Amino acid sequence: PFMVVVGLLMWLGMMVWGQPVIGEDLQTLKAGVVKITTKTGQVGTGFIVRIEPEAIYIVTAAHVIAGGDVHPEVEFFIKRNVQVKGAVLPGAEVNDDLRGLALVVVQGTAHMPDATVLPFEASGEKVSGGEEALVIGHPGGGGDWTVVKRNISNRVGRDMTLDPDLASRFSGGPILVHDHVVGIVMSNRDGFGLGITHNSVLDYLEGFQIKPGVKGASGSVEEIVNSIDQKSALGHFMPSKRVGNDEAPMVLVPEGAFTMGSPEGEGEPDEYPQHIVHLDNFYIDQYEVTVERYQRFMNVTNRPAPDYWDHVELRRDAKKPVVAIDWQDAHDYCEWAGKRLPTEAEWEKASRGTDKRAYPWGEFAPNSSTANFGKSSREEKVYEHQLREVGSYERGKSPYEVYDMAGNVWEWVQDWYGEHYYQTSPRENPPGPPPGEFKVLRGGSWDFVPKVLRTAYRFRFDPKARLASFGFRCAQNAP
Repeated sequence: PFMVVVGLLMWLGMMVWGQPVIGEDLQTLKAGVVKITTKTGQVGTGFIVRIEPEAIYIVTAAHVIAGGDVHPEVEFFIKRNVQVKGAVLPGAEVNDDLRGLALVVVQGTAHMPDATVLPFEASGEKVSGGEEALVIGHPGGGGDWTVVKRNISNRVGRDMTLDPDLASRFSGGPILVHDHVVGIVMSNRDGFGLGITHNSVLDYLEGFQIKPGVKGASGSVEEIVNSIDQKSALGHFMPSKRVGNDEAPMVLVPEGAFTMGSPEGEGEPDEYPQHIVHLDNFYIDQYEVTVERYQRFMNVTNRPAPDYWDHVELRRDAKKPVVAIDWQDAHDYCEWAGKRLPTEAEWEKASRGTDKRAYPWGEFAPNSSTANFGKSSREEKVYEHQLREVGSYERGKSPYEVYDMAGNVWEWVQDWYGEHYYQTSPRENPPGPPPGEFKVLRGGSWDFVPKVLRTAYRFRFDPKARLASFGFRCAQNAP
């Protein structure tokens, strides 16, 4: 009996401190987990959220695939040493190590195992801290795939802490309580593993119009809502980038829902109520419209130059955003380029993605590596001293790799301003309120304080105003 007790205690210790958990009942869970390896040598974990006749969709932590590899190798837990090519779908949140997610699809039937969609906790965020959880992943260092136990030591909002720590290659792996996914492993810090709750994953998938489930070959659907169409399932995805008539690069913001505005008690009163908005696919300029592009527009259309143009030195300022643009200037440029101004809802989704982030890069406050802001309000040398070339802030990119959506210049959008518009706005493709006194600008600028750089912040101004901090970018409907 003594040896039995010792053996039992040793087994329990292995369970708690990270050694493999052995058991036939884990086979179903293992069938839903994959290993992801990029061409740069990064290794992480992912888990299956949707299965279709010729496609398997896998969610992972975005930093697992960071580095530009859009076709990582995928190896299934239950079919080891057989690697297949995956494809990263547009919309990976590669700039946020703590909360950023990515979606990978494996297409075709070759080498496909009998995979499983892991079930999500269905009744809300019950995890409060103190629960025991299973975590599945690949620890690296020559170790095998493994299932370990961890304690969920804390949960605050959508963030959770796991005790003890996890190897970095567990990133992207599922956190399970009672065989249901309650979160995803994101990182580690100070001896703890870090994760975010399953609702963050579901919100991210909703941006692709995906809800976890299985779609049979006959078209019958189990546990699926708002599935993506079969055209997408077969891999005919819209190009993630295109070039406009003005030769400006544009990026795709995929069709789907996102959360617009701020909760009461956060932000400004005109940001309430926070609400869900569904938008069609659209493209948006990756950069603010620059001096060199606006000069071409002026040359072709004989449009008068904006204020401060006499301060421009093309060799120095060509790639800086054009300023002193009023709303009509911005509208006419976009129309000339075969585009249009983005709606306020489109602008906000392109800036914050689908995970309610406070700033385009995530939750932490702006600093000198993320945005151009907080400078002297002197305007006489705005091009020489105040502005920065578009795309200068790599860490400040939005989830869709759109630059300078916080700082540099305020950006005109299509909408008129309505203080209470969020109370009655349509839930699909809101066009903005009827004409009024002001138009909306978004994003903050070089001469404003950090709080206006928030993704939900709304700024109103006379559409005829041409200030040294006013610029714009264009959008375009996706075919």
